[in-house]
Parts: sequence; structure tokens; C-alpha cells
Amino acid sequence: MVVLYVTSVEAAGKTALCAGIGRKLLGQGKKVGYFKPVQLSEAGDDGSKDVAFVKEALGLTESVDVLCPLHLSRKELRRCLTDEEADFARGLKRAYAKVSKGKDVVLIEGLGELGEDKVATLACYSIAEALEAKVVVVLRYSPFLDTGEITKVGKKLGQRLLGVIINFVPESSMETARLHFAESFKKAGVKVLGVIPEVRSLLGVSVKDLADVLKGEIVACEENAEGTVENIMLGAMTPESGVDYFRRKANKAAIVRSDRADMQLAALETSTRCLVLTGDAKPLQAVVIQAEDKRVPMVLVKQGIAETVAGVEKVLAKASFDTPQKLKKFEGVLEKSLDIKALFSELGL
Repeated sequence: MVVLYVTSVEAAGKTALCAGIGRKLLGQGKKVGYFKPVQLSEAGDDGSKDVAFVKEALGLTESVDVLCPLHLSRKELRRCLTDEEADFARGLKRAYAKVSKGKDVVLIEGLGELGEDKVATLACYSIAEALEAKVVVVLRYSPFLDTGEITKVGKKLGQRLLGVIINFVPESSMETARLHFAESFKKAGVKVLGVIPEVRSLLGVSVKDLADVLKGEIVACEENAEGTVENIMLGAMTPESGVDYFRRKANKAAIVRSDRADMQLAALETSTRCLVLTGDAKPLQAVVIQAEDKRVPMVLVKQGIAETVAGVEKVLAKASFDTPQKLKKFEGVLEKSLDIKALFSELGL
């Protein structure tokens, strides 16, 4: 049995990687399981959506409750890992036995905040040891990534740490990231198993989801409401510079006051997924006709500009990796960016 524990220092795409690596293993004829032993109650959701997505992606038959059995507060988890360590290990193994039966490989999705949060770090050490798992740490790209914390974690994990994967790297920084961080981590005794680019289309949300969050009304081209919004732009420039301004970002939601038909028309001349109109005024018929001609949905919202922008930013920040289309595209990205052969070799596959 091969067990891989995927953890991260911050939100860095653990679920997507589990799904993507799992699909690659399935393609090689392996029987793959998935396990998310602990979901922290402070996280703001129960984690069921991500677990259900991986369950479907890997064709698993176990229920979400079996795949993610423990929902604990940080304080409760700390107690389990310290005062009740033996009981926790026994319960963990019982839960793991249900998801690992008949499997060749089990992917475990761990907690984030490795190295920064003592409880999450202790959970990584304890779970990896109890289930004899190898560990991969996913890092979110920053030009100032520090190898120090990972080096400390690596010393504690020893041979269990296979290496790190750097995710969400801007395309313009890919070559620098590959050269610079590969060398930095190598000096620290840690392998870089992959440098994965940031793909905006994988981070977007549908126009429909955006409208739902904003409690908006789609008044044109509702049939195109499944289009993916990747960026936002605020229509606050002068009419003369409107088109040039809106050309700066593609596949965007353009947020414009409902009384600014000039800016609405300017946005429609560029790559726009939807117009989000704020205020009480109804859009001019000329704008509606142009939107329908361009097949761009229009979303009317009651709140003002500032509140609307905050709402869109919030939903984009929490954009979930929950569609087959995104997974298929991500598999292609992994094929080019993750050293699958090295990873599988380290796992003994």
C-alpha cells in the first residue's frame, strides 16, 4: 500500500492536486483511494463540497462522511493529538481502513498552515507516522518564498518528505521560479517536484454563480450564464479611454453604474463575460441589444459599486475547483508542470 499525504503552508490547491494526481494514477491502472481525515470547524464550511468533488473525480463509492470522518475545532484537534494521542491514532486507523480496502494508493488531503500553525503541523507529523505516509508540501508562489520553514518541517519528517510543489506561478515568473527555487530548495535538501503555472480559467466562477452571490438579476443572454469569469474591472474611466481600459483584462466581469451606458458599450467591445450593473436605472435598450448581439449576460444588482466589487472579489477568492472541465484542463497542466515520473518513483510506483 502506498500512502501520500498532501499538505500546504496556506491555501495552495491541495484538493485539485489530489484529484489530478489520482486521475493520473487511475490512468496507469492503479486502484486509488482518497481520505481527508480532519476538517477544522473554524474553516467556515464542512469541506463536503471538495470531498464530493474528489469522490466523483476518482469514481469512489464511499460516502463523503467516510472519506472525511472528523470535524473538529482546533482546540479539540490539539487535545486529540496530545492528551488523547493513542485513542486518536486507533480511531484514525479504523477510519483509514474503510477507505484503503482494495486500493493500491491512497491520497490523504491534510490541513493547511503547515509550519505556521502548531496544531496543523502536529497533525501532519502524527497522521503521516500513524499511516506510514509519504508527504508532499504544496506551496503558493511568492517571489519571497522562504525555504527555512520547510527545512524545519523536513528535518522532523525525515525520509517521509518527498518534496515540494510550487503552485499558482504567474506565467511571466515560471522560468525564474524553476531555476531559482529549484536551486534554493536543493541547497536546503528539499526536492522541487513541480512548478505549476497560474491558469486564470481554473480560478474563475460562472456568471450564474456570480449573480447568485450578488443576488442579482440576469436580464440578457441568460443562456450564456455558465461562462467563466476570471477577472473583474471597474468601469470608472472616461468614455474616451473606455475601450483601451477594458482591453487590459480578458474574460472579465465589468462592473459599471447602470446610468453609464457609454462605459457599458465600451466594455462590450472587449473580452467581457458579463456586465454587472449597479444602481436603480434600467439599462438602455441600445446596450441590451448590443449585449445580446455579443452574447454577453447582463446582471442587475441593487447594491452600490463598493459593495458589488467586494462581493465579486470574495466569490473569486473562494472559487472552487469543482467542474469536470476544470479538472480535465488541470490534468493537462500537470502533465507539463509536475514531474510525475519523479513523484511516482519516490513513492515506489
